[in-house]
Amino acid sequence: FFFDTPHGLVLCSKTTTIGQSMEGHDDPLVKDGKSLSLAGTKAVVPFLTTLFIKLPFWILILLPTSIIYLAAAKLFLKPKKEKAAKEVDVAFDEGASKPLSTRSNDIVLLGATGFTGKLAAQYLAKNYGTSVKWAIAGRRLGALRELRDHLVAINPDLKDLPLLVVDTSVPEQVTEMVTDTRVVITTAGPFAAYGTPIVQACAVYGTGYCDITGESDWVRQMIDRFDDEARRSGARIVHFCGHDCVPWDLLTLQAAKQLKSKGETLSSIECFDEIRGDMSGGTVATFFLSLENRVKYKPQLGFDPLVKTKQGDKSTAKFRIDNQARLGYSSQSKTWIGPFVMAVVMANCIRRSNAVNGYSPKMTYRESMVYASFMAGFVQFIDFIIFGTVIVTRPLGSLFRRTLLPKQGEGPSEAKMDKGFLKITAFAEGDKGGRVKCWLYFPTDPGYRDTARMLVESGLALLDPDVGAEGGVFTPATCQGSVLLQRLINTGCSYHMEEIGGSK
Repeated sequence: FFFDTPHGLVLCSKTTTIGQSMEGHDDPLVKDGKSLSLAGTKAVVPFLTTLFIKLPFWILILLPTSIIYLAAAKLFLKPKKEKAAKEVDVAFDEGASKPLSTRSNDIVLLGATGFTGKLAAQYLAKNYGTSVKWAIAGRRLGALRELRDHLVAINPDLKDLPLLVVDTSVPEQVTEMVTDTRVVITTAGPFAAYGTPIVQACAVYGTGYCDITGESDWVRQMIDRFDDEARRSGARIVHFCGHDCVPWDLLTLQAAKQLKSKGETLSSIECFDEIRGDMSGGTVATFFLSLENRVKYKPQLGFDPLVKTKQGDKSTAKFRIDNQARLGYSSQSKTWIGPFVMAVVMANCIRRSNAVNGYSPKMTYRESMVYASFMAGFVQFIDFIIFGTVIVTRPLGSLFRRTLLPKQGEGPSEAKMDKGFLKITAFAEGDKGGRVKCWLYFPTDPGYRDTARMLVESGLALLDPDVGAEGGVFTPATCQGSVLLQRLINTGCSYHMEEIGGSK
């Protein structure tokens, strides 16, 4: 529920090019007739319910229960030791590699039968059909056949779409898949559980890779363990290619470019998120796995892998995160704002992009969620607090997960996804006081339907000759960059950039 939670004026719509000037820059939410959750009078009843029922319940019952549990657990329960991260590499045979030009597939979609995987497969079928050589992969042949039948109903030309049975724990199956495609795109998470062998194999065999992970600690491990190998083979490993963190990463890239074109260096960026969407069971599983299976990982680099530069050393840039932590009013956006649960993931991705792209030697990142009104913000902020309290109280968190949250493979309905959207408005400031405003809009559910689009377009962008061929472990902004942004604009997004003068 927390998700329901360069020139003059530039507006890029579905058919425009980045930097192409157009007249007008109307709010796409108004154009599409969409609104934030609890807009207008819809917030009145939830506000009263929260004020007189939820808030007292949290203060009088839930919070004391959580405090007692945490105190008792500390006194009487044996602390759960953090596990050491598994660093066992699979002995992939480098001799099995094939030249990219001889491989059967351009794209393999791994995890195709999961909730987001199916959406990605449908997107490929509807928009690319047989113009791209692609295959679907998963653990169960029956489920793959069923999915192909569904895709044939969308596009009959896909009757011979290749099906690949791949268990990520079986090196031979991973090798066969990775050595016969130019790019792997995967939705098969949690990635800390299932993603490492795929990343390693792609790094060894020079295969492109994109995922939709939001697991920052796992990404740290992948940089530390496989960045050098990927540089050697030319593999472009790109994490964060979905809702986490394509929109924020690309907006920061464009803001930095715009300021640089005016002789300035990006010093701060503040993102305001207008979002409407829902959760899937896969997201729930990943979230709880990260809480229940905390791992202790000591980087071989000797420093945070996220700040590893192209030269292989530690970035000297100072990167400060100043995300919104409470309900408040923003004079910048002129809206009520509060914390966004995934903001730290976006910040970590942009920290990595700054280290590689070198936006700024000293940068501050801020992010917040926009609410429709004070009442809506109050409701959603209290829900956020209640959710956090339940999660840290393990028995309650376990019960909550089993009874109220979607199971793995489940997700929002088509009707709910139709109502979804994401609009991020960013205000960026340069070191000389210049300021720019930019926004990026996704017209449908961002967490799943448009995450599928982001993933597919991220993978296809790796096939574009305009994207650099240098290998390594990247973010979208440090690899596909503006090529990806243009693909997203061409397939549904709206984008706007303007200069808004000097210092505030």
